[in-house]
Amino acid sequence: MQKRTQVLITFIVLALLISILYTFTDWFSKVTGYFTGEEEIRRIVACLNENGAEFYTSVFCAECERQQQLFGEPFKAIKQVDCGKDKILCPNIQSIPAWYINKNIYYGYKNLSELKEIMGC
Repeated sequence: MQKRTQVLITFIVLALLISILYTFTDWFSKVTGYFTGEEEIRRIVACLNENGAEFYTSVFCAECERQQQLFGEPFKAIKQVDCGKDKILCPNIQSIPAWYINKNIYYGYKNLSELKEIMGC
């Protein structure tokens, strides 16, 4: 009985600690890469637009879809170029997904922290 009580108390303390860290810091978002608040995502989208960012995509690109899902609804505000429909629009793009930010091209899926670092936001 005493061992069971110790395990239960340990579990409650750990759950409480994780809840506090999640509530008062962005620790959980950094560890998992998910659950960043929508307000933070909107700030990143605004920063992308201020920097003239473009997202190069294609309908057949799974990583592009994953990138869009990371942002959710706010992603529609980002300028997107569909390289699958018209390759003339993507002359310097070697692969997709790709981001054009601050006159540089960044290839592959980027999480929110990577994009913030690239933009300096």
